[in-house]
Amino acid sequence: MTLHKNQGNGYLAAIAGGVIGAVALMNLGVYLGITYVKNLMPNAELEGVIPPSIGYFVGWWIGAVFGCWLVLRWRKYRRATKTAQVLAILAPLGIIVSLGVYSTILNLVRSGSSIQIALLYEIVRSITVAGFTIPLVWLARFLSKPRTPYSHQ
Repeated sequence: MTLHKNQGNGYLAAIAGGVIGAVALMNLGVYLGITYVKNLMPNAELEGVIPPSIGYFVGWWIGAVFGCWLVLRWRKYRRATKTAQVLAILAPLGIIVSLGVYSTILNLVRSGSSIQIALLYEIVRSITVAGFTIPLVWLARFLSKPRTPYSHQ
């Protein structure tokens, strides 16, 4: 008896898993980084930026890869591991580019109060992550998509 393999392309499943995983773990990583700085580095100045930044980068990277792999595996799509491996290679490039876009957007809108900026920071961060994760996951799935029997011609 063989397990049923899903015959679809898996683009939507990969994107959904990648975006949900990236946004969830990125926000968790930033929260844990900020908590670490507040509790264990109370007199930190510039070095207080490092733990939340590491949480942002690692949370997004691991979240996107693990979320993509988990959903593809759960829905029984072929080449789930290959897609996750390609995404693990592509994700750091997208994260670096998105940091530039994210900081540019925040610099353009810094005229509000500090409470408005804090709320905007959370919203823009999540939207930027989702906006950059979607094409990264799509590209990873495209580069690792299952070949049809006639694709070698």
